[in-house]
This record gives sequence, structure tokens and C-alpha cells, in this order.
Amino acid sequence: MSELGPPGRLSRGRAAAALIAASYALLGSLLCWSRFVGLNHGYSSDELMTVRDYVTTGPHEILVGHYIPNNHELFSLLGWATTLIVGESEVALRLWSVIPFVAGVIIVTAWLHVRLGALSGLLFLFLATASPLLLDITRQARGYGLAFLAMGVLVVAALEAVRSPRSWMIVAFCVAGVVGTWTLPHFGIAFAATGLVLLTKRELRQATAIGLAASLPAIVVWYAPHLDDLVSSSRQDYGARIDGAWIVTAPIDQILMPGLRWIDEVLVDPSLGLLGFVAALGLLIGSSPLLRARDSALILGAGVVATVLTLGIMRTNVAPRFFSFLLVPLLILLSSGVAAVLARSVATRRAGVRSIIAVATLGLVALFSAPYLERVTQLPREAIQDAAEAIRASAPASAPVLAYVPYPRDLEFHLGRPVETPRTPDDLRRVCQAPREVVFVSQPWLLPPVRVPCTERDGARHIRIRQYARGEEVNVWLIPPAL
Repeated sequence: MSELGPPGRLSRGRAAAALIAASYALLGSLLCWSRFVGLNHGYSSDELMTVRDYVTTGPHEILVGHYIPNNHELFSLLGWATTLIVGESEVALRLWSVIPFVAGVIIVTAWLHVRLGALSGLLFLFLATASPLLLDITRQARGYGLAFLAMGVLVVAALEAVRSPRSWMIVAFCVAGVVGTWTLPHFGIAFAATGLVLLTKRELRQATAIGLAASLPAIVVWYAPHLDDLVSSSRQDYGARIDGAWIVTAPIDQILMPGLRWIDEVLVDPSLGLLGFVAALGLLIGSSPLLRARDSALILGAGVVATVLTLGIMRTNVAPRFFSFLLVPLLILLSSGVAAVLARSVATRRAGVRSIIAVATLGLVALFSAPYLERVTQLPREAIQDAAEAIRASAPASAPVLAYVPYPRDLEFHLGRPVETPRTPDDLRRVCQAPREVVFVSQPWLLPPVRVPCTERDGARHIRIRQYARGEEVNVWLIPPAL
């Protein structure tokens, strides 16, 4: 077998570098396109609650008023400050999530590229870009992009600190921990758990102790007005509990799998049927070289395990988006594990079980993500604002509006006038008995399906408005008066 001489090796090295650069350019373009395009759509209901109840009301309501989980406090403060400068703008507020998210992806990708190689960096960039859950929530005017950036900085700073002890890495770690916790209170669990890992390192103990001692009062003072509300919000009804033995598989089946498969709103019910997928992803994560070293394994795992255990013990209802910042360490482990598996397969020229699972996983993520990449950039998440604009353009201001939608208050906000909310069969029958033209609005999500016969009446007009989530459409009927 002949070996390549220096010119041949140089040519191959240049080709590999060109391929790596082209891959980064392609995935980076996809990341930016999928986050920055289409930010001018109307707010979804969760965004509207944040903007209406906190951003527009100002610091007192944000920091001292009644707390609910929709109030990602640091994001709300930044949003309020932004509206003072540029006025209220969907794009401007959403950029406070999009830009931090993109920055977080770049930081982690660059770290993986330098420490573990280009393939690990490229795979993390691909997974973070393609994740349907991250695609959905990091474009919203909420704090998930800030939390992702904070977790990215926290993890990278901690890993670098144990590799080469430097005080400024501990400063970066603590600042990221405070920023993340000021955004999402339960981020503090992962911050504290990772801090405890750093305290076990003798050369980092003093700097870490000082940093944590400074961080604790900053967090306590921030949330002091909301301590009672934080306790009560942990019992909120939305979501599902992590029960019993399923807490063991929760990092994969409640965080990683939903992040790679669905947008928000999907609650995963763990079952024996999912154990095969959990085992497959666990096999890939277990292949990560970062798990071979005690320090990196603890840093990447402590926050995930501590957060899941704490919320499980507290019997808190959770949804995958609540854990979205924990996708940072999990995607680091998955991307580095897949990279190690594929590199080994190429080196040995053998396609083992792990390499087949790795390729299948990447293919499935691309398959699941592709439809969302187009729809999320082209359609609103919820089309209630578009429905309000259609009503104003097509019906007189005196026409009653009857809203069979989960959140009629959102329609009132966009219309600027009250709406009626028919819910019972008698209410719906009165829609068809109105002596003048009425507007009937429906959204096929959460509410039981209904049939309103007069929507088929001669002269009735139907406007269907597409959206990419929560029923995928809003319907507006302009119904002529009953004869």
C-alpha cells in the first residue's frame, strides 16, 4: 500500500479544511436564517402575557409585582428598557432572545472545535440549529435565549477552569450563573450544583467560594419580593410531574428527546416503549470522551441531575421548555459522543452498532426539523393578531365578535375592544340567531370541537389563517344576520 507524500498530505489537509469551513458556513447561515427571518409576526399568547403584563408596565411590576413563571425577569427588564428607546416592536424584543441564543451556540461550538475537534463543533452547531424545541422558543420574546447563553458560558467557563485554573473563568462562571438565575429561577439549581463540583478542586476552591458568596445575595435580593410566589408557582398546573423510577430516564426522555423531536406544547409520557430510544441516545452520550474524565463528567452532568432530582422531589409540573437550558450540556455530550463514534468507524473502516445509531439519529433529527425550519420562519406561532387585522378589514366596528378560542383576552388586546366568549351549546346557538352580522372566531386547540351551522349559511365568509403551532390555524367567519 502506497502512502501519500508531503504534497499529497498537504492537498488532503487543504481539502479537509475547505470542507470544514464550508460546513461551518452552511450551518451558520442556516442558524442565522432560522432565527432572524420572520421575527415581525404577531406575539403568541405566552409572549403577549410577558409583554402586556410586565414589559409595558415597567420595573416595579417586573421585580415587585405578582410573580408568575411567564415573567422571565431579566428579559422583561431588558425588554422594558428597549421599548423606552425604540418603542414596542416584536422584532426588537425578540432579538433579546435570538442574539443571546446565537451567541451561546457560537461559544460552545468554538470551544468544542478547539478542544475536541471540528466534527464535534459541527455536530453541536447542527443539533442546536435543528432542534425543533429550540427553534420554537428561542425566537420568542421570552428569556429562553438568555438562559441558553448563560448555560453555555457557565459550562464552558467551568470546563476551562478545571483544565487551567484562572480566576477570570470563575468570574465568567458566576456572572453566567447569576444572569441565568435572574432569568429563570430554577437555573440556580444547575448553577449551585456545578459550583459544588468546582469547590471540590483545591486550586479553585477559594475563587469559587468567593464567587458563590457574592452571587448568592445578588440572587436572593433579586427574588426576595417573590419568595411566596415562587413557592406557589412551583405548584402550577401546566405540565406533568416526573414520577417514580422515571426520574432516572428523565434527562433523556424529558429533555433531550423532546428537544430533538418536537416544538413546545408536547408533554412526553414516559413508557417502556421509549426505553429503546433512551438506550440508543444513552449509548451515544456514553461514547463522549468528556465522560472519561471525572471533572468534565461532573460539570456536564451535575446541573442536569440536580435540576431533575429537585423538581422531581418537589413534585413540580414541568414541560420540556422549562429544561431547555439543560440542552447545552446534553447536546455537548451527544455531539462529542457521535463525533467519537463516527471517527472510530472511519478509522477502523467498520460500521458498528453505535455508528449505525449515530447516523440514524442525525438523519431523524434532520427529518423532524426540516418541516419546522420552513414553517417557523414563514408563519406566526399563533395568528390571533392576524385574525384581529382580518376582522378590522372585513367587518364593521359595530359587529359583535364571538371568540371560541383558548385565550380570548389576546384577541381583545389586538382588537382593542371586548369580545364575547361562547362556551355552552346555548351560547353557540345564539351565534346563529343574531339579528345582525356577527364575527365568529375559532381556534382548534384545547377546546372541544364544535359545529356552528350558520358558518355554512348563504353569504357567510370564511377566512382561514395559518399558524405553525397550537392547532395550526385560526378561522374567522363573517356570518350574515338570521332571517
